[in-house]
Amino acid sequence: MPTNLANCYFNECSSNIVYKLPKSIGLDTGYQYPRTGKGAIILFYINGPPYSDLRHYYQVKLLDSLKKGKNYLVTKYVNNYNGTFYGCNNIGILLTKTIVSVDTNTRAYGILPANPQILNYGNPIIWDTLNWVKVSGIYKAKGGEQYLTLGNFNYDTQTLYKQYQPNGYPGAAYNIDDVSVYELDSFCLKADAGKDTTITIGDSIFIGSYTNGIDSLRWLQNGAVIDSTRPGFWVKPTTGTSYILQQTINGCFSADTVTIGVLVPLKFISFTAKIQPTPNPSKEGNVLLQWQTTNEINVSHFNIQRSINGVSFTTISKVVAQNKSINSYEFIDATLPSLEGLGVGLFYRIQSIDKDGKTNYTEIKRITVNEKLESSNVVIFPNPSTGLVHISIPKEEKGVWNIKVQDATGRVLQTKTTSAITKTMDLVVSNQTGLYYITLENNTTNKKIVEKVVIE
Repeated sequence: MPTNLANCYFNECSSNIVYKLPKSIGLDTGYQYPRTGKGAIILFYINGPPYSDLRHYYQVKLLDSLKKGKNYLVTKYVNNYNGTFYGCNNIGILLTKTIVSVDTNTRAYGILPANPQILNYGNPIIWDTLNWVKVSGIYKAKGGEQYLTLGNFNYDTQTLYKQYQPNGYPGAAYNIDDVSVYELDSFCLKADAGKDTTITIGDSIFIGSYTNGIDSLRWLQNGAVIDSTRPGFWVKPTTGTSYILQQTINGCFSADTVTIGVLVPLKFISFTAKIQPTPNPSKEGNVLLQWQTTNEINVSHFNIQRSINGVSFTTISKVVAQNKSINSYEFIDATLPSLEGLGVGLFYRIQSIDKDGKTNYTEIKRITVNEKLESSNVVIFPNPSTGLVHISIPKEEKGVWNIKVQDATGRVLQTKTTSAITKTMDLVVSNQTGLYYITLENNTTNKKIVEKVVIE
């Protein structure tokens, strides 16, 4: 393992860039401030090949030895060093009467043969590279413990780990700060149900803590006990809910309440798009968009989006949200007359933007631009088709007909010319599945017919 990746103490005041915070180990990827004060340490909990099962530990002598039968709160704060691949579990704290060491002549990898007394409840993987995560537990002293050791006391095969980024050193390292041991006779450890917050319906959130060793606890919801074993767990309420944690530690009873609000996301009740008629029969009118919503609570505005192919949309305007229980909106797209000649039409949708950045969409509506779908005896069949269609143009439809096939993006695939016939004309539309448009236009009468054909 590279020398500069070994255990180190870092400080904001260091004159050596390698050991100066907030840039840990002199690498840009290891950026972190101390949780408190000016300094922090780093420790590797797993290492990749060729250093698999290689361990480092921090060991310190306590200011005073622990008293037999007394309860102590043991805590440290860790932050996953983001210059490594992984986060892992087994983030342990060991308390012993004597110095713990290993003979590396007989145990080549230097793993200490010990079981740490302090692990977070459930021993979860910790992989937060942004926030400091508390590792804590209640320990009842056997008496005489005066050494505290930090590290992973398990082999790699006994350690769970998770890759959270593609680049970096193939191991799991942690910044460590604020390691402490407090006798619980000196204070009452209050219940911690978590912070009040609001989630969107369907989301989960963790309440409580991971503190191990609480003498007794129970969680209540609406007066009923829902759990009596876990200091914290994930919940997924569908409505605003309050949870009460009652606990006893070292004879001290306390309680705390956390309230989780639930937002129901915006719902589009309806959305329509239609062309408004104009006095000039040779011109299409503007496009009128109308939509209704419910559950508007946190909506900032609506983006009106338009597309010529139904895939790539552009925002052409926006409407401020009303945030009432039931809301009605309309928007007129007056740019349509400048878009004449688009044979496949236009596509519209409405995008909602919440104040926290979340988005939602209506269904997509298509309108036909500058095309009159006239009644006719011309028949195109079968529809849907496997690729081949038949076009029947009766003889009373006199004149020369131009036939054009387009895909859903408006791209012209083929063109043909034919006269009025009494028998059917075969036309291979495409060998690819999808939606296609067949346009027939009479050179003599200027009659235009557009049919949508689905190829399965």
